[in-house]
Amino acid sequence: MSSSRSCSNCIRGAVVALLFAAISTACVRGQQQSVASPADDSVIRVWGYNGLSDQLLRWESEYRKIHPEVRFKNQIHSPAAVMAGLYNGVADVVLIGREIWPVESMAYLWVFQQKPFGVVVATVGLNGPGQSFTPVIIVNAKNPLASISLSQLDAIYGSGHRAAPANIRTWGELGLTGEWTTQPIHAYGFGPEDALGVFFRHDVLLSDFKPNPSSHLLSDHDASKTSAARRIVAAVAADPLAIGYSNLPQNPSTKVLALSSPDATQPTEATLANHQYPLTRSVSIYFRRLPDKPIEPKLDGFIHFVLSPEAQALIYPYEGFLPLTPSLIQKQIHKLDNPMPRDSGAEEKDQ
Repeated sequence: MSSSRSCSNCIRGAVVALLFAAISTACVRGQQQSVASPADDSVIRVWGYNGLSDQLLRWESEYRKIHPEVRFKNQIHSPAAVMAGLYNGVADVVLIGREIWPVESMAYLWVFQQKPFGVVVATVGLNGPGQSFTPVIIVNAKNPLASISLSQLDAIYGSGHRAAPANIRTWGELGLTGEWTTQPIHAYGFGPEDALGVFFRHDVLLSDFKPNPSSHLLSDHDASKTSAARRIVAAVAADPLAIGYSNLPQNPSTKVLALSSPDATQPTEATLANHQYPLTRSVSIYFRRLPDKPIEPKLDGFIHFVLSPEAQALIYPYEGFLPLTPSLIQKQIHKLDNPMPRDSGAEEKDQ
């Protein structure tokens, strides 16, 4: 399925509709919560992403061994619903397996008049559940290209070009010669309402809402029983002129490109763990925090525990997520232990 020339308008319309719905719900729920009775200091209300439910339960079980007085009240949801628990005031903590979306940040800002506060608690691996994985750039195995830059990806997938000077639509424009010089690039990616599509547009296209009109955008929201990730891999495997981003393929007819930033970096467990790979994604915990105020003690204790070596050792890479390195842990602890500035946002790359 090719994106149409009106895709830009469709995306804007979808975002506006989502924002209106989220803000409307947030306002109603926020008003309801403003008259609610005080929360129980021994209960932590958690809304979590269903792909992280086992991880969440491991952390909670270990924490209760140290603090048996604490009880957790969990609600497990799809990633699209998790942040709503926070800006609707029905969750103390949310565990989300993807980046916070602009519509979610705006809904939170509308209710609380400040941006949401979060810390990274794990790194997303190459084969996480659903669309919770760090994407790799793939081409057909016959393609001689070895690496690509984020700027070049913007030039291929975008039209507005906030990271590139102009369009790239042929393989010759990427430096290939001979029979490749004039051959068109067939770009495959995720739909505008998919988590990977939102991530790619934000981190690679720098929020450009003018995609390449000839790109093929596949979605997990359509009627296909096969995931968009698998269909992207299959399309690239079948087409020597194709490029795509997906999870780590097991198809010998494809190959993974290194990302230049500026040095060529292959996506490996090591380059993801230290966030050297440019498209590395994170798992974050968000909670309400007031500027220049201490964190609520029951939340502070639990979140510090999640960042402890004991809790990080409970993250199992075979489930699709990686523990944080010591340096990344210290960065998060520093963020927790210092007052939150009034202009603090939630959109830093590594939090």
